[in-house]
Amino acid sequence: MNGLGIERIKQGKVGIEVSDIPSGVAVTIVGEIDMQDPSVILDPLFDKIHKGAMASGLKFVDFDLRQLSFLNSSGIKAIAKWIMTLASAPADKKYVIKIIQNKSISWQTTSLPTLTFLVPGAVLLE
Repeated sequence: MNGLGIERIKQGKVGIEVSDIPSGVAVTIVGEIDMQDPSVILDPLFDKIHKGAMASGLKFVDFDLRQLSFLNSSGIKAIAKWIMTLASAPADKKYVIKIIQNKSISWQTTSLPTLTFLVPGAVLLE
C-alpha cells in the first residue's frame, strides 16, 4: 500500500496502481477504459489523490498512461475535472501532475496535450 492509503483498482479491462516515489506518488493505469461512465471509478480515485497530495504536501503526481491503450471521452473529462481542482487549491498546497504518455498510441498524442492548457503550470506532458 502507498502513503495515501489508496488500494489497487481492478475493474473490467483496467488496472490502476498508486505507488510511492521519491518526488510524490505515481498513478499507473494499464489496459482499456471503455465503460460508459468511467467517472464512477476515476472521480473517487482522483479525489483521494488530490486530497492526499495536498494534505501530505506532495509536489508531484506522476500519471503514467503508457500502457493505457484506450480511454473514452468520458474518461478524458474525468481527468480534466481532476486537473481543474488544482485551479482553486491554495498556492502552498498545489502539486504538479506529470502525464507520462505513449507517443505510439494515437488517442494520447491527440488528446493529452490539450490537458496541459487547463490550469497553467499544473500539468507537464512527458
